Amino acid sequence: MISLSIYTGHNASACVMKDGEILLNWELERFTRIKHDYGYNQAFIDKTLDHCELTMDDIDVVLINREPWEGSLRQPPWKVPSVVEKDSVKFTINGKEAHVINHHLCHVASSYYTSRFSTATIITYDAGGDYSRFSYAEARENKITFFRAQLTAYGSSVIDNTSAKNVAGWWSGLTMNNYRMPRIHEVDPGSGAGKIMALAAYGKTNLNLEEKLEKDLELGHQAHYTDEWHGCAYNDDQDLSDTTSEISQNVSAALQSITEKELSKQYQHIYEKRPNENLCIAGGVALNCVANTEVKSNFKNLHCPPFPNDTGQAIGMALYHWHHMLDNPKLNDFFMPYLGPEYKDEEVLDLLKGYDYEPVTVENLTEVLCNRDVVCVARGRSESGPRALGHRSILCVPDTKYGRDYLNEKIKKREWYRPYAPIILDHAVEEVLDQQVTSPYMTTSATIKEEWRERLDAVNHVDNSTRPQVIKYEHEPFIYEVLERVYEKTGIPVLLNTSFNLQEPIVETPQEALKTFAKFGLDYLVLHNYLVKRK
Repeated sequence: MISLSIYTGHNASACVMKDGEILLNWELERFTRIKHDYGYNQAFIDKTLDHCELTMDDIDVVLINREPWEGSLRQPPWKVPSVVEKDSVKFTINGKEAHVINHHLCHVASSYYTSRFSTATIITYDAGGDYSRFSYAEARENKITFFRAQLTAYGSSVIDNTSAKNVAGWWSGLTMNNYRMPRIHEVDPGSGAGKIMALAAYGKTNLNLEEKLEKDLELGHQAHYTDEWHGCAYNDDQDLSDTTSEISQNVSAALQSITEKELSKQYQHIYEKRPNENLCIAGGVALNCVANTEVKSNFKNLHCPPFPNDTGQAIGMALYHWHHMLDNPKLNDFFMPYLGPEYKDEEVLDLLKGYDYEPVTVENLTEVLCNRDVVCVARGRSESGPRALGHRSILCVPDTKYGRDYLNEKIKKREWYRPYAPIILDHAVEEVLDQQVTSPYMTTSATIKEEWRERLDAVNHVDNSTRPQVIKYEHEPFIYEVLERVYEKTGIPVLLNTSFNLQEPIVETPQEALKTFAKFGLDYLVLHNYLVKRK
């Protein structure tokens, strides 16, 4: 059984699964180089199948999701049925069996089936899909045993007599209107929400500000707002683009507080209806690492996948079809996020003609890092989802002379207030962090212990928080062994890890890696199986 899953909303993606094995899962933006790219793209589908050495004739079933925006030139070349108030609908595409699966059910599946839980409550929260922005579900073994999504057209929505506020839309609206961060394309969800989450740590909130902010956001879109489409803003679209100002920082802190209060209310409500020690979450709101950590209600264990936003839609379809619809058992193993394309050694060697390079080893990479060099890495299959986890990363020891300000200004060329995240050895978490976190996908936050804050300055945010990727040997043996050697030589069990990109989607191909590396002015690149030194 070979399935092809296609998601055509923003953060569009494709997934190919064969007999329960994911052959490929990647996002359209990695192919077109347009952030948060959207819509049906035949060249992308052709490339997806080509990477898997398949053709459309090999596909047994097509899985797809129907987005509610009509008339776009990027719609699929087939009529896709509606799944409003339904879990899925069976139809045909060019004579092949096909299923359209509910947007929030795809989120549910992407989270539950990648967890190690054999039973869980699942909650999803986003800005909207299939006319819903909130859902909850229950699962046991390989079945989603209960699923309910609220329906809404505008404003707040109601599920089980509880109003679900449009917090995801508020984040997008504030960034595009007040913070003057323009959308990239017509269905861009807003590229600045993650940035403003980082700014929130610099601000101070209070009840009066939160009440004012929420009241303004509930007004909806006004014709004179900066963004011509998006529906909310603070204080009649006040310019907050000066992020060094007190009001700019305080509004972001107020929105973070509102978000945490909203999630706390919803999670507690769902826990009372569907009590379980295990909680799985997904939807764009689940990219808020601080909220994920602060808000769990009475749930004991949390799982957030590496692709909680719409980048997880296609893989959610594939997992739901394989486990729930075809009744195949769920595996409770660690979910490996490295599902991008594979590149051949001869292809890379051909690109490296004229470069100074040698085979990369644990030893020579450790030596470079311990010399406090910053290293670009494009090795193995790329990560699925929006965060780099060691395969498309920029790495360095976090006590390097190249601190956060240098990396932001000179290398990544991004906003001054944005923090960096660490990879931490699993056995050193208690030594470094105040909380016992286990997240392998950078989906929660933690506080760095006081005695470590100076040495980990480059990954220590203004409030002493950080967003760790806790790594075990089984997750990525090569990076784990490098970290162990760095720990032995420096006494630091941590590497700074940020995405390998420069105001663009994360690099995908070896060609893109070399091109972006050349722009940085850094000396070292791990490309495929080789350690490359600048010419």
